[in-house]
Amino acid sequence: MPTLPTINPQTLAELLQVGGQYIIPIAALLRALYSGMRGKLPEGFVQIATAAAVAGVSAGVSGQQPNWQTILTDVLSNTVFTAGLLIFIVLYLLRLPNAGLVVDGIVGAVIGAVIWVFTVYVLGEPWPWWMLALLIPACAVGFIALRFALRQIIRVVRIAVFLLVIAGIIIIGAGGVLLLQTVLTQVKL
Repeated sequence: MPTLPTINPQTLAELLQVGGQYIIPIAALLRALYSGMRGKLPEGFVQIATAAAVAGVSAGVSGQQPNWQTILTDVLSNTVFTAGLLIFIVLYLLRLPNAGLVVDGIVGAVIGAVIWVFTVYVLGEPWPWWMLALLIPACAVGFIALRFALRQIIRVVRIAVFLLVIAGIIIIGAGGVLLLQTVLTQVKL
């Protein structure tokens, strides 16, 4: 009987993390900004809480044997961090509409540095130091772009829906393949 090719579980776990830790929170941020612009900020906070929970759970996926203490720490710390970061961004952008591009760039740069520090020192990911040099300007530019995007909030929401579909496809696809590989390897035993 022919054997199916297997994909490295670590690769599948990283795909799950990209979809759950990055794409879904970005889409939730855009939706929360849209809700806030319409005067429905509590609705945006619910979207942020949901995205933070998904980010936390996807942080616990490693493709290796589960260590429940590590998973619980990753889930809780990543959930709280993601929720706090997204809420800060929404409140900053909505409550300080005329802060200026320089201030927005500085705030974005600080957020980039905080993300790197959190990822390296709290989550224990081995990101090299040069990632910090890339993340700071990328977040600064991204934050300025987000400020400009608020002017076109309807288009931004369309982007959020697109990102949710992409994240869903990535998460379901990678999770399904990972589950299938796990079941098939256990059946062979």
